[in-house]
Amino acid sequence: MFRPGLLMCSLLLWSVLANAAQPVEDKIRARMAQLFPEDTVTAVSPSPVTGLYEVMLGASLFYITGDGRYVLRGDLIDLDSRQNLSNARRAEARKLVFADIDEGDLIEFAPTAGKTLTTLFVYTDIDCGYCRKLHQEVPELNAAGIAIDYLAFPRSGLSGESFDKISAVWCSDDRRKALTAAKAGQPVTAPSCENPVAEQFAMGQAMGVGGTPAVFTRDGQELGGYIPAKRLIQMLAEGKLQ
Repeated sequence: MFRPGLLMCSLLLWSVLANAAQPVEDKIRARMAQLFPEDTVTAVSPSPVTGLYEVMLGASLFYITGDGRYVLRGDLIDLDSRQNLSNARRAEARKLVFADIDEGDLIEFAPTAGKTLTTLFVYTDIDCGYCRKLHQEVPELNAAGIAIDYLAFPRSGLSGESFDKISAVWCSDDRRKALTAAKAGQPVTAPSCENPVAEQFAMGQAMGVGGTPAVFTRDGQELGGYIPAKRLIQMLAEGKLQ
């Protein structure tokens, strides 16, 4: 039997709980803003653990207590289901970051004929052997409908020869041509310019990138390092690449 009084009580209770939770989230946002003034909190939500909240800070995932005193950064694992609950949340954070990147800051190698079925985001260095091997297979990936969007991740950090090389690529008039030449061991020169290399390097670090190539799907799933083109094409056929 429908009971309007019971429904009204339920709605009122939900409203009270929602309003009570809001100051906690506001406190957490303020606390994270103090700790990371240059970053933006993109989401705050209760975690599966009572009293612990998930905080998405760009591409990073943190856990923080409701009073804003204790912060954890690591994996939250459900021992009953043996699931890493943090992975899905990290993927969601990466997806948001990838969607927000200015296309002009990427170096894209997309299929020239046929439809693009999926896009892979790849953090790359100029000199790493597996980065070069993957780049040699880009035409094969493009032919199968897989686009590659490159982001800069100089292994030497924001100084040194690796940084200089990749900066020259991103400052070139034809970035695609320059990247291909650089990965073939040819020198690339270009006037110094404002470029996204430092920003992309920091973004990669926030995503946990420690080496190159680092490959991610457009929905934020981490595939790891170098994967042969034939295997990636098979994964696409099996519906494992979104």
